[in-house]
Amino acid sequence: MKKRWNPNWRGRSRGGGNSKRARPFVRGTPSSSPQTSVDDNCPYIGWVEYFPEDPFLPDSPLVARLKLLVAVFEEMLLDMTLYDQIYLKGSFTLDLESFVSEPRIQEGIPDFVELLRKTPDIMIRSLSLAIYHVLSSEESSTQPTHAIPLVIARLSKFSPVTPLRDLRANLYGKFVTVQGTVVRVSDIKPLVTHLQFTCANCSQDTAHILKDGKYTTPPPCCGMIPSPVHSGPLTRTIDLQKVRLQEVVSEEQNEAGRIPRTVECELTGDLVGSCVPGENVSISGIVKVHHGGDEHRAKSAKDKCMFLLYVHANFVGSSSASGDSALVITMSDIMEINALTEKNPFGALVNSLCPTIFGHTLVKAGLVLALVGGADRSSDSVSGLHRRSDSHVLIVGDPGLGKSQLLQAVSNVAPRGVYVCGNSATSAGLTVTLTRDGSDTVLEAGALVLADKGCCCIDEFDKMGGQHSALLEAMEQQSISIAKAGMVCSLPARTAILAAANPVGGHFNPRKTVADNLKLSTPLLSRFDLIFILLDRPDAGLDKYLSDHVLAMHAGDSSSQFQPHESDLPLEQKLLSCKDQLEPLLMKKYIAHVRSSIQPTLSDDAKSVLKEYYLQLRAGDSNDETPVTTRQLESLIRLTESRARVAQRSVATGADAIDVVEIFQHCLKDAKSDGVGGAKVGNGKAMGVAKASKMLIAALNKHSERTCTSLFSVAEIKEVMLRAKIEVKSFDSLMYALNEQGFLLKKGTNIFQLQTSTCL
Repeated sequence: MKKRWNPNWRGRSRGGGNSKRARPFVRGTPSSSPQTSVDDNCPYIGWVEYFPEDPFLPDSPLVARLKLLVAVFEEMLLDMTLYDQIYLKGSFTLDLESFVSEPRIQEGIPDFVELLRKTPDIMIRSLSLAIYHVLSSEESSTQPTHAIPLVIARLSKFSPVTPLRDLRANLYGKFVTVQGTVVRVSDIKPLVTHLQFTCANCSQDTAHILKDGKYTTPPPCCGMIPSPVHSGPLTRTIDLQKVRLQEVVSEEQNEAGRIPRTVECELTGDLVGSCVPGENVSISGIVKVHHGGDEHRAKSAKDKCMFLLYVHANFVGSSSASGDSALVITMSDIMEINALTEKNPFGALVNSLCPTIFGHTLVKAGLVLALVGGADRSSDSVSGLHRRSDSHVLIVGDPGLGKSQLLQAVSNVAPRGVYVCGNSATSAGLTVTLTRDGSDTVLEAGALVLADKGCCCIDEFDKMGGQHSALLEAMEQQSISIAKAGMVCSLPARTAILAAANPVGGHFNPRKTVADNLKLSTPLLSRFDLIFILLDRPDAGLDKYLSDHVLAMHAGDSSSQFQPHESDLPLEQKLLSCKDQLEPLLMKKYIAHVRSSIQPTLSDDAKSVLKEYYLQLRAGDSNDETPVTTRQLESLIRLTESRARVAQRSVATGADAIDVVEIFQHCLKDAKSDGVGGAKVGNGKAMGVAKASKMLIAALNKHSERTCTSLFSVAEIKEVMLRAKIEVKSFDSLMYALNEQGFLLKKGTNIFQLQTSTCL
């Protein structure tokens, strides 16, 4: 038994005719209302609304298909929840895959998909009319039919996906599906679909249809063209919004140096506001053209394009995590992923990340953990605050150590990665740009917004000048807030920032802090979870392996493996023991799979390990030690969750926490193992040499005042240090540092002159 339309529910939603939802569908006058009864000529209610220029022919193929569609929809629209969706949104979403698989559709319209692709306008109007007729037939006789909105059929899962590079003139008028990243969104404007014209002689009103919003005039009346009435009761408008879609160029396409292609898409009705800049979407619609006109006015008449292609959207849906239609995880991929999980997936991922770069195993491990990310806690209803799940990594070091190649390799294997260079990036290019499109202000997404739910690799991080302040909000709150040109909004920037920088002067000075070497602020450095310092130190053993590795790579031999050094950490030895390597595409699929399917939590063992290590850091945070805050603890938690994700575990174990602690200690070890006393990650004083230097200079100044001399021998300096209780690991390193800083000037063999003495 068919369910009838619920008039009580519809009456509450209409709100007496003053509802904002009901107003666009009011016909204004009875003469402009849709067909409300079944007559002898056309049995379908609403034919004149959907096919105003086509006469009803009972024997036409259109009517035969419409009869079949009505019979199918009479069974599909028995669910009353669909009535709510149709009335509130004015549209009905139809899954093409399941709809085409219906036996009656396969038998009655076997070429349904081909007809939709070639004649999309007729097929979409036929589907919409069939749905509208079924709803109107269920209407109670006591209720006016004009309360039902004109239904628009939205078609989802139309395949195949057409690449933007293939979107050309041969697809004009065809139904296509395109995927890409939204880089521009315009304001919402009204689009006139029916414009009222009034004859000046006979005062007859006519509702003239404006196809695609293009202004045309009706036929003459009384020998003259009627005048338009923009605010007349017969004039109808719908919402219109324009978005610009940019393709995602994958490495497999091999189109280096080509500017990514873009296409304009028009969203109407309930589709407006369905996407924001930086979002990966899949848009199905009809390819149309519009005149270049004033909106795209060129500098000269020679450069003006007469017609421009655009897509009139019919359905907008979310795309894959990477925006790349080629990234589809099949059952064979799942089997390979599960087989890899039984071995050593962490070692395989680290070994597969940029294998051409020699060594830096723990640096690659930190980059892999940043690619995977921690558990998503954006919907934390307990605290009500946003807690980021992405980890940020900074690589600092001397030139020629492979930092740029590491970042490029990361951006290639990331499910969604954006690579930018700091010397050519601005704050607007990183965040959001406000541009003018005619008289409107539109938003254009920057690198951080385009890398939403992915990673943004910033090379030459130290060359950005004063642009670093734009990263502060994105790195912690993971959003971009703008207040410019009267526009106040916030866009998501849930991305992991992986940066590489060269120190000031070209070489890292171990007697200075990282902030002094890079000229970066402490708030910015504190937002990085891992800071790796790469130093180019001569080492006979490592240099031999490095030369063998480089020569083997140039000879085309990829079997060269790095041999563990005696000073390597246990975690590094475990990672180096893995010989498995993954293809870049499989590695990308593996990362996308674990990011979307696993949300790990911490076990009691992992909590105890992290708590004990954090308390050790806090206990050592005194005098000259590096400041340790809760950000370090949150970084350890995120990295531990990432480590569990790599192994496809839903609960992070104590072993995961131990691995993360070793990587964290490796960062601190690099920051302090400078042979002089250690540089420190932060703006605090350097440990060891800085304090000893200050105390020694003060003691020598006092001794110089008593003896009225500024020359000291090495034995006298050691005696002064003994009396002042100054202890250092290396006396020669202390003398070298004081001599380089200009406090002690070497005058001869084992003779130094104190430059701050008053007895010079």
